[in-house]
Amino acid sequence: MTIVGDAGIERVEEHQLAVPFAVLSEDPEFVARRVAPLPSGFLDQEAMTFQFCCQSWLIRVDGLTVLVDPCTGNARKRGVPFFDDLDTPYLQRLADAHAPRQDIDIVFNTHMHYDHCGWNTMEVDGKWTPTFPNATYLFVEAEYRRWDTAAGRPAHPNDFNPSVFDECILPVVQAGQAHIVEAPHTISPSLRIEPAPGHTEGHCLLQLASAGARAYFVGDVLHHPAQICRPELHMPGCDDLATAIATRTKLFERIHDESALLFPAHFSAPHFGRIGRDDGEYVFEPGP
Repeated sequence: MTIVGDAGIERVEEHQLAVPFAVLSEDPEFVARRVAPLPSGFLDQEAMTFQFCCQSWLIRVDGLTVLVDPCTGNARKRGVPFFDDLDTPYLQRLADAHAPRQDIDIVFNTHMHYDHCGWNTMEVDGKWTPTFPNATYLFVEAEYRRWDTAAGRPAHPNDFNPSVFDECILPVVQAGQAHIVEAPHTISPSLRIEPAPGHTEGHCLLQLASAGARAYFVGDVLHHPAQICRPELHMPGCDDLATAIATRTKLFERIHDESALLFPAHFSAPHFGRIGRDDGEYVFEPGP
C-alpha cells in the first residue's frame, strides 16, 4: 500500500500486454536519452516494446473506499485481440486487497473507454448487472453525453468502443446507482473530480489532497513516461488531439510545481511517480 497524506492507495491489476514503442516515437536519440534509462517495463530494448498495464486504483480516504477505472471485464468482445475474451481474477484481486466488491463505496470512471469501465457491470443470468452492488457510480455529464446511445447523435467516431455504453453504463443508470455530475465535482474533503479533456470529450482526473500531500489519478491523460518529456507524442484514439496535448502540458507543470504524485492508468512498474526537471525538460521520476 502507498500512503499519501491520510489516504491509502493500492493497485489492482487486470492484465498486461506488450505494445510496440514505435506507436509513440521512432527517434533513436530521444529513446536512448529519455526512455532507455527508465525501469525495464517502459522499454524492452531487444523487442522495442513497452508493457501496457490495465489496472485500477483503490483509494481509502475520508471513510470511503473508492475504485478508479475498473478495467475491461471478462468474457467480452472488444474488437481488439488483447482485450477479447479475458478471463482474469480481477475481482479476487480486489478481495485480496481487502476490498470485496460489496465493500466499494464509490466507482469513478475517468472516461468511458472499455478498458476503464468494463467491470462496472458483470453478466448475471444473461443480464448486465452492476458489479458493485453498494456503490455509487460517478459519471461525468460531458462524458456520459458523448457516449449516450439514446442521445440521437451521429454514430460514435471511436470504432474500437462499440456497445460499451449499453453494457457498462446504462445498466448502472437503470439500477439507480449512477450519479451524473458536472466537473469539477467534490466527492469528499480529500477527493475532487476535475476536467482533463482531449483523450475523450469528457475525460476527467481525480485529485487527492490529504494532510498536505497531493496525488493525481489521471486515467489516459498519458500512456507512457515519454509523453512527459514530449507531450505531443500520443497513442491512437483521442477525440481531440490538440486539446489532449494542451491538457498534458498544463497538468505536468501543475504536478511538478505541487510536488504531487502521478498515478496513470497504464504505467508499468513501479506504476506511479513524480515529475522532475532535467536539462529544461519535464521528466518522469519513478515511485515510490
